[in-house]
Amino acid sequence: MGMRVGELSRRTGVGVSTLRAWESRFHFLEPERSEAGHRLYAETDVERVNAVHRLVAEGLTLAAAITRVANVGTADHPAGEAEALLYGQILQAIGQGIWVIWNGRTRYANRRMAQIMGYSVEDLVALPILEIFRPEDLPVVRERTERVRAGHRVHFTQQIRRADGSTFVAEVDTTPLFNQAGRYEGSVALVSDVTARNEAATQARLRASLLDSIGEAVTAATPEGTVLYINAAAERLLGWRAAEVVGRNGRELFVAPEAADDSNSIHNSLIKGNRYSGTLMLSRRDGSRFLGRLSSGPVLDEHGKLVGLVGVMSDQSERNQIDRDIETRELQAETLALFGVQALRQRIDPSAAATVIIAGSVDATRRLLHADQVVMLDVIPDGDELRVNVASPQIDRRVAVPSGSRSFAGYVALAGRVVVVDDIRHDPRFDANDASAVDPTRSAIGAPIFGPAGIVGVITAERSRPNKFDRFDAHFIQGMANILGTALLD
Repeated sequence: MGMRVGELSRRTGVGVSTLRAWESRFHFLEPERSEAGHRLYAETDVERVNAVHRLVAEGLTLAAAITRVANVGTADHPAGEAEALLYGQILQAIGQGIWVIWNGRTRYANRRMAQIMGYSVEDLVALPILEIFRPEDLPVVRERTERVRAGHRVHFTQQIRRADGSTFVAEVDTTPLFNQAGRYEGSVALVSDVTARNEAATQARLRASLLDSIGEAVTAATPEGTVLYINAAAERLLGWRAAEVVGRNGRELFVAPEAADDSNSIHNSLIKGNRYSGTLMLSRRDGSRFLGRLSSGPVLDEHGKLVGLVGVMSDQSERNQIDRDIETRELQAETLALFGVQALRQRIDPSAAATVIIAGSVDATRRLLHADQVVMLDVIPDGDELRVNVASPQIDRRVAVPSGSRSFAGYVALAGRVVVVDDIRHDPRFDANDASAVDPTRSAIGAPIFGPAGIVGVITAERSRPNKFDRFDAHFIQGMANILGTALLD
């Protein structure tokens, strides 16, 4: 028993008036009549109406959709096309554009392909394939076509023109089709619009280039501390290549072991949403340490959720050294003034012990020059040696060194001026095997001590590493030598 038109409308979602219009205009439905003259529809009519509805939704015109469904089962469209319609529905559900090409024309295109191109399915089928490519790309397109005809699968990225004249970047994977006899029957292409993806990749490369162009080291990590990115400046600062650290824990790689507790405290504050700016002892790939200036903060998404941490680092060692040097110069100037006043007071008040001033001056010279050893030696008139008067740290005062260029102290007395040695092992001006009153070291500085009749002594300072004294140290040690000369006056 058949169903009335209202039931057919309910089951297909197509209005009663629309169904009657399809019937009268296209002779699509041929219902039977009841004894009372009512139209009665079969179950197959439900399937046919649903098929038309789907094809229209896929981009076909109503007339084309009705013609295709009406012809299923005819000589031109055998019953197997019903199964083809089912497969067609599957192809329509795929998110990529599907494009079947034969002899320069579109043989089949799914709805997604039509959407990508900005055409209706019917217009796309009628469009010659070469019209969608830019003229300058046609030689390459023809070359690819020949490769596909030869049986090769071809994957490429290509600019394609839409219906409105605009272009997009298409990623195309083309496969040749052959019939049972092995004859070429066209090709099927999977097409994706990758314009947005390419633009995102371009923007990412631009951002990376911008970050690489700045001078400060930039790092990015997950909230747990796993490195996601470091720029070129960070590679230079830390000695790591990006490929070596991405995916590893940055705090374990970049933070000096002795600063681990400070690093953990900073990290805990960051993941709570706070920012940090300050200094932290950092470590390079070779294990060397440096004082780093660190500015770091959390990265939040549009919902305020923590998604990462970003940090900017710089080496503050040089700046810190400059600050320490300035402080040292100020302390040197203050010390010269204080001991100078004491030396002058000793000249006025004989009760002030010269030995106290001398010992204090030598000890202060060692501290303010960060020296390993400072020695004051007396010049013996008409003698061939200099004898230790005071040393810091203290040594045997009976120690003597040769005069003249046979020792560093002797050379200072001979020169009558401040002498600075960057590396005593490579200085030919004197005998490096006997440079001072103590064991030879790498760098040294010395100044003559003058009395009324000329040079009465020498003060020298030594360091175990080369290049540790500069012209400011030369001014300071000569000032201390002058104070010692004043304290020695009878």
